[in-house]
Amino acid sequence: MTQLPLPFNMPPLEVVGAGKLGQAVARAWSDAGGTLGLQVQAGMAWSPEGIVFEATEPTAALGNLSRCIEAGVPVVTGTTGWHQDLDTVKTAASERGTSVFWSTNFSPGVHATNLIAQEAGRVFALLEGYDASIHEVHHTNKKDAPSGTALTLKSHMEQGGWHHPVAVSSERKGDVVGWHTLAWNSAHDAVVLQHKAKSRQGFAKGAILALRWTWAKHLANDHGVYTMTDLF
Repeated sequence: MTQLPLPFNMPPLEVVGAGKLGQAVARAWSDAGGTLGLQVQAGMAWSPEGIVFEATEPTAALGNLSRCIEAGVPVVTGTTGWHQDLDTVKTAASERGTSVFWSTNFSPGVHATNLIAQEAGRVFALLEGYDASIHEVHHTNKKDAPSGTALTLKSHMEQGGWHHPVAVSSERKGDVVGWHTLAWNSAHDAVVLQHKAKSRQGFAKGAILALRWTWAKHLANDHGVYTMTDLF
């Protein structure tokens, strides 16, 4: 990875969304020496400036991203549940000439899990007698189910060559940060791949890396819509 700008050499970060992820990213940005700009809560008037981190709700994400694209301001979003509109965002970003970075999960460990699942999908597609399932657990305030991380995990299995049904189940309890379990079961054995987030700091640090990478793309006029597979 090329040398990336550091937060203290970047514009103030506007954070759109006052939820758990937005707060964690704002703290991590400040801890890294970056300056915080406007912190936007629901109902506030705002105009995109500098660089934006967006973490709101599925129904608000497309409008927020469109506002950043129209202003020519690079934006990184951690909102899930809106990806049916991804093609619309790609078209708008291409026409305007700006950058959008999206991810269902900014944890580097989750990204590694996805790549492992992709290779495992290739192998298990060659074997007979296995069924696949994904179970995800999150805190009770999470809006979407199944989680975007679970759907991304399923997508990577399919990219690897697994084209059989995948049972995806969700559970909401307490303040669970995020727990994803992928299992292949046969009559004779079970193979389990699991990622368990211990805190939101991993998400926040991954988001800071995405913000730095996106700003570098912006400075180089290398515009587009990117995600974690582009970053690593």
